[in-house]
Amino acid sequence: MLLIEYLEVATAALREMKEKLKTLDLQYRRIWDRDIKKEMAQARIEIAKKSSEVTGELLLNLDEFRALHKYFPELLSAYMEDEYIGKVIQKKAWLLDYRPMPAEAAAGRLAQLREWRAQLRDAKNFLKRWVGTVNARSFVATYPVLRSHMKGDMDKIDALAAIADVDKVLLKEGWLILISDSLISIPVAKFMTNINALRIDEMEAKTGVLRAQGRGTVAETAALRKFQEVIRKKQHYERVLTQLFLANPNYLRQQKKKKNWLAREKAGNLDKIVQGITPHTIKERVWLNQMRKLLEEK
Repeated sequence: MLLIEYLEVATAALREMKEKLKTLDLQYRRIWDRDIKKEMAQARIEIAKKSSEVTGELLLNLDEFRALHKYFPELLSAYMEDEYIGKVIQKKAWLLDYRPMPAEAAAGRLAQLREWRAQLRDAKNFLKRWVGTVNARSFVATYPVLRSHMKGDMDKIDALAAIADVDKVLLKEGWLILISDSLISIPVAKFMTNINALRIDEMEAKTGVLRAQGRGTVAETAALRKFQEVIRKKQHYERVLTQLFLANPNYLRQQKKKKNWLAREKAGNLDKIVQGITPHTIKERVWLNQMRKLLEEK
């Protein structure tokens, strides 16, 4: 199935789910029934699951996602503006801006971004203590990263919002650089350190569950909750690491082709994560023919 076909099916599914939620919401406003409230909660869970599935498909099919952006931008834009699926796609649209960078240029740009974000943190902390309006001219003289983003006299809330907007842009650019071939090992090592630490915590928490057996409901429940919390955190970092690899599928493929690359430091745990990560590939010319045929049939 082509990615665009999947998006069409997913859009229909999300439309049905969200329309059902709207109907339940109207019913609940009229009746205030507990069962309806439970149905609404379940509907939200289903919507969240479907949205997560869509995100996963976009990452698994990142090559095709980028090809859609390159060859069929108007078609992709229509889905990104869709009421039901648009926001889900937009959350990963920043990956469409990825461009490979030479190692030296990537390191230099990342250092610049870190300096700018440090300015923003300082500016934010300063404004938290500020009372009254903010004079943009004097403010950007101290924090030049905000030049062209602040003008005139601004309300404190508006100034903080401007800082947050700029920070979001810089953060996304920073991640686009960090997933480049020369720097991706930095976040990979960071997340693997967290995962390895949590694996140790998991074994200790599991031992705690066994020791708590027979010591009473309170002790058993506390031990089980601790174990479940550790599992939740470990799975979170494993998902993040998986998304990190999928964000640069070419790097992942190149690394998996290297002989014994998984025999390096920390490879045991890393192997368990990457062995199931298989990004989908496309043959561009074949894919273009399939897309044109599909569009002609509609």
